[in-house]
Amino acid sequence: MISIGQDIEINPNIELLTPQVHDNMAIIPLKTEPSYIDLLTLKKGLQLGLVKVSECDHSVVNTLVVKNRAVTPLILIDGDEVVGGDQNRIVNATMLIDAQTSMKIHVSCSERGRWGYKSEFKQSQYIANYNTRRAKAYASRKSDSYQGEIWSSIDALEHDNAFCSPTSAMEESYINLRKDHNKIVSEFKVVDGQNGVLIIVDGEIKGFELFLNSAIYKEFHEKILRSYLIDSKLNNQTFTVNVDHAREIINNALNSSFEKRETKGLEDAFEFENQDGLGSLYLYKNQIIHFSYFKKLDEIIEDELQGDAQLKTDI
Repeated sequence: MISIGQDIEINPNIELLTPQVHDNMAIIPLKTEPSYIDLLTLKKGLQLGLVKVSECDHSVVNTLVVKNRAVTPLILIDGDEVVGGDQNRIVNATMLIDAQTSMKIHVSCSERGRWGYKSEFKQSQYIANYNTRRAKAYASRKSDSYQGEIWSSIDALEHDNAFCSPTSAMEESYINLRKDHNKIVSEFKVVDGQNGVLIIVDGEIKGFELFLNSAIYKEFHEKILRSYLIDSKLNNQTFTVNVDHAREIINNALNSSFEKRETKGLEDAFEFENQDGLGSLYLYKNQIIHFSYFKKLDEIIEDELQGDAQLKTDI
């Protein structure tokens, strides 16, 4: 049960399905009751020519323009990447853009070394890696300006994987490891009715994602798995999945104190933080359209990211 103030009370009835394990990584598929709200995803909107993503009239690093020509609202997912334009960007927060509406959205650069037109924007095959989304989640609670933390996290991603993109493009780190990850991703199947996932690495719960319905989840299944894989040191040491602990983590998230955030779209947005970690909850018509959680960030790592981000800002 989620209680938000005196006005909103939601019982998502999250069901934990049979765990799937491959070497030192495991997932627990999540399932809730079906939702019948009709939303357009970025992938389908671009394919149908109903959505256009573009630079502002005078290009700005942290702002893009999204035009939704469809007759239904368009959902954009936190961390999802668009590539092209003057540089690649990631969406800073999940949002809903109303039908027949053009809106400026807040984004972050995910390709620091390029500033020059390349092509029209298209959706990337990838979402921001787990560590970058988690760093962004922490930094956004302290300031509206957190581009430095994102650049620092992408730099760390390259360092950890002994790879260097000519333009510091996050997408190229994924492409570099795609063949290595393809086999692992194929081991984890989407099951009937699944609209979320909880990720475990080396027996430690790293995070979970829950979407409005199974159709939207299917579009992000591989993206989410790759976002955790790229930040993990994988090996063939298996472990026993503790489903009771997973349920406890989810229940703690559901029972957290939620703080409402201002938004420009149709969504209601809330943040929460507890002893386990932190996350965001997005609602539309009192239904969950996206619910995400990330494990608590080590204070030493948080200090290092903030220090690196400040150095980039100073430079």
